[in-house]
Order: sequence, then structure tokens, then C-alpha cells
Amino acid sequence: MDLVILAAGEGKRFGGYKLLADIKGVKLYQYMEKIYKRAYDFDNKIIVGKDTEILDYYKKNGFITIYNDKPELGKSRSIKLAVEKLKNIENSGSVLFGVCDQPLLSSETISKIIDEFQKSNKTISSVRCKNRLGNPCIFSSEYFDELLLLGEEEGGKKLIKAHICEVLFVDIENEDELLDIDTKEAYSYVLEKIH
Repeated sequence: MDLVILAAGEGKRFGGYKLLADIKGVKLYQYMEKIYKRAYDFDNKIIVGKDTEILDYYKKNGFITIYNDKPELGKSRSIKLAVEKLKNIENSGSVLFGVCDQPLLSSETISKIIDEFQKSNKTISSVRCKNRLGNPCIFSSEYFDELLLLGEEEGGKKLIKAHICEVLFVDIENEDELLDIDTKEAYSYVLEKIH
């Protein structure tokens, strides 16, 4: 299983660069790296970002780093940059896509989606709480070419809807795990939840 972390968002609704926000004495991007590290020993680890501080940190922690010079083109650009890289290296045949602003996500949930995906005969997997889909999600390499065709603001959900019969939904109980820090209000909520 390979890992791609998408970390090039512009944080417009947050009103600043959210990945540098403090979470329990470390920056959000550092906090997220530890969540993924505890979850699974990934084959290839890739981060797509626009901040050299973040890319340098992840490089020191064994990641292939990709600089996204045009984050304004939407999340699909980061997905495509990562997929192009995976196609050009020896990849594991499946990749978990995660984000860098989801600090209530547990390592156990990441481990669970990987474990259940690997035991299934499905080719896509997504975390789900009630009827809400969220990250992380997994795609087998057979979808790489389709991912490269995503429009600007499109993401993996487009493929999930198009190939619904191929999707393993992994249900979780706590909807907070799906929360992205997109606003200052969400950040305040997260700080209350993390002890």
C-alpha cells in the first residue's frame, strides 16, 4: 500500500495557512504525519504540497515530496501530480489518499480501511460515517488513468460514484474523524476535542 498526502490547499476559508496551526504543541502538518506513521508501514510515501517547510519535514521522514506550483487549479492537480509519480516508480498497486488537515482522524481508522480493503476483492475503498463519505480513500492502480482525467475541482468521489459496485465502504462511528480544519471555528472545535 502506498500513501499520498494532499497538502497544497490554499486555506482561503481558514484565513491563513492552516497547516502551520498549532495542535498540542506541534504544527498541524507534523501532527498528521504521526497519525499516518502509526497506522501502517507504507511502501511509498508521497506528499504533494506548496510549502518548503512542510516538504522538507516530510522528506526527512522518508517521503517523496512533490511541489505543486499551481494549487489554485484545485485538488485534482495534486492528485494528478502524485499519480504521475506513482506510475513512474515501482508502486504497490494500491494507494491510500489522505489529507493533511484532519487531526481527529485516528490511526486505527486508517489501519482499519487498509486491512478491510486488503481482505476484500474490491478495487476502491472509502471511509463512511452514516451516509457521509470522507478521507482517507483507497484506489487500486487500475484507476490511475481515470484519476489523471479529473477536472479542476473534482476528486476521488467522482470515481467512487462512477464505480459504486467496486467500492468497499468502511463505516466508522465518530463523524468528528472526517472533520477537515477549513475554518477557524473548526480549528477551535478540534482543540477542544484533542486532550
